[in-house]
Order: sequence, then C-alpha cells, then structure tokens
Amino acid sequence: MDELPQRIRSQRARARAVRGYVEKQLWTELDQRIAAVRAQAPSAGSAAPAGPAPSAGSAGLEELEILVRTADELRACEEQNLWMGDRARVGIHRALGRLRRCASSAELLERVPPELARACGFARAMISRVHHSEWIPILPPPGVDPDTDAFRRAFGDKPTLSLRHMLLEAEMVRRRIGILVADAASDPRCHEAFVTIAGAHSYVGAPLMPSGRVIGFLHADRRGQDHPVTQDDLDNIVLFAEHVGLLYERAVFAEELQHRRARVQAAQLALARDLDAVSNAELRLQLPPTPEDDPEDDHRDSTPPPGRIALLSTREREVLDLIVAGETNSGIARELVLGEQTVKTHVAHVLRKLGATSRAEAAARYLRMRGR
Repeated sequence: MDELPQRIRSQRARARAVRGYVEKQLWTELDQRIAAVRAQAPSAGSAAPAGPAPSAGSAGLEELEILVRTADELRACEEQNLWMGDRARVGIHRALGRLRRCASSAELLERVPPELARACGFARAMISRVHHSEWIPILPPPGVDPDTDAFRRAFGDKPTLSLRHMLLEAEMVRRRIGILVADAASDPRCHEAFVTIAGAHSYVGAPLMPSGRVIGFLHADRRGQDHPVTQDDLDNIVLFAEHVGLLYERAVFAEELQHRRARVQAAQLALARDLDAVSNAELRLQLPPTPEDDPEDDHRDSTPPPGRIALLSTREREVLDLIVAGETNSGIARELVLGEQTVKTHVAHVLRKLGATSRAEAAARYLRMRGR
C-alpha cells in the first residue's frame, strides 16, 4: 500500500512530460483498498475489544494517512487529466483550422498524421484508405521516417493489407467504432505488421466515415514515450477522425465542383466559337449540282454532296477530324475538353448530316469530300 502513492506520483509525472493521461486503473486500485480498510474497521455499533490495543490504533491511523495521501494524489491526477483533455481539445481545434486551409484533398491527407500527433501528443500517427476488403496505408515519402521505410521494404511503395475477418480494423469497418489496443503483442486480432515491423506496444485507431461509410483509418501510438495509450487518447482520436472525415469530404466536393466548372466554361467557349462561325459565315447564292457536273455517277450514293460539309459546325468538324485520325470517344473528349456524352452527341450529328451509318463510313466520305 505504501507504494501506491509513489506509483501514482511517478505515473502522473510521466504523463505530464508526454502530454498523456494517468490510467484509470489507479482509481480502481484505490477504491478496492478503501473497501478493504472499511471492511477491517470495527463498525460504530460494535463493542470495543477488551483491553488496550494501542498498536492496532496506530496501524489504523497509519493506514488512513496513506489513504489520504493516495486520495490527494489521485485528485491531482484527475485534475491533470482534465487539464490535459482541455489542452488536447484546443490542439485539435487549432489543427483542424490549419487543415481547413489545405489547397487540395491530397495535401489534406499528407498533413493529417503530423497534425494529429501534434494536437494530441502522440509519438506517431498514420492515415490509411479502405477500399472494399483492402486496407491501404498512405506512407510519407522515403527517408522521412525510419518506421515507414521499414514498412515500405516489407510491403512495397503501395502496401495493401487484407482486412481479414478477425482483425480489429475489420471490426472498425463493421461496427464503425474506435479501438484501443493495450498490448499489441499478445492480441491475436492485431495485424502482425504493427508488432513486428512498426514495433507498436499499444495504440488507438478510429474510422474515417464522412457519409456513414468507412473510407479510411487513423492510427496513433506513444512509442518511445514510456507511457501507454489510454481511453482519453481514444476519445481524442475519434473526435479528430470525425472532423477530418468532414474536411476530406468538403475538399473532394470542392475539387469536383472546380472540375465541372472548368468543363462548363470550356463548353461555353466552344459554343461561343460555333456561334461566331455561324454569324460570320459568308452567304452565297448557289445552284444545286447537276448530273453533268458529277462524272463519278457510281459514287453518288456513297459520297455526300459537297454542300453537306457546310452543314457541319466547327465543333463537329473538329470531332470528325479526330475520328479520321482514329481517336476514340474518350480520346476526343480529352483532346477537346468535352464530356464523353457530349462527344457521342456530336458523332451522332455528324453521321446524320453526312448520311453515314458508321464512323468508318463517315471518315471515308469526309476524306473524299476533302479530296475534291
């Protein structure tokens, strides 16, 4: 019992040094000790034993003094844990503010691990993607961290781990809750890479699920701090993961909006060019061709009249040029900065205006027209 106050004082000092938390197990030990002392103490209504018992009284007072000192230490631990919790929440708030200013979703993913470690006092942090039954850690560039370099040597530059049924990470996906591993080496549900390669003793993890579906994980530990992770650490990483998931969703939506805006602007510019071409076109009086004007009578049905090329808009001619060059619809879309559905619409218009039934026939007719 004499060792308990000293143990509490020692752990409180270690926790303060690494911005950690005192384990709640010490509260349990104190409650058990108080219960034992109360059970040994005589009740108020019981008769006092005959004869003096000074030694027993001295022992009881000594026991009570130890309990008082222990209670004082635990009260100090509770105050320290509350202070550390407030400090961590302030750190999380500031970290999220910095992450909110990231220019892209890729930059956000890169900065999340160091911001998590900085905000909550962890020694290491890692972010991973989840795709179907695959767990894909996102590693920093080579040379940044020796542990991730060892991980890269074992699993390659793009490691992919299987989310087996019994893994704790599979449980995170199924139950959408955080995890706390007190002893990774003895827990068969831990992935062997965490123990053999990363050297994790205890760690916490939380799912990233901005829309209710788990799309990734956050993991963190206190390796090298001579202090285990606690329930407070788990609460902090879960809180951080909830907000990071929302920030990532916001960044992805912003990028998609920017991409679609660029496509709309490109389409508007193309439409403006087409309208300019129509408005600036030269109007001519022209008689329809006569049979005498066309000696190649045999190709009358397979070759569109020269006037048909004037029916094509500037954009349709651009599409037709790329068809002649052998481009697919996706290649045309990339070249002209259009959507594939828009390209399909232009191709349909070209076939109709040239009287062709296939892309090859349209290309052949167009080449014959240009050869005239």
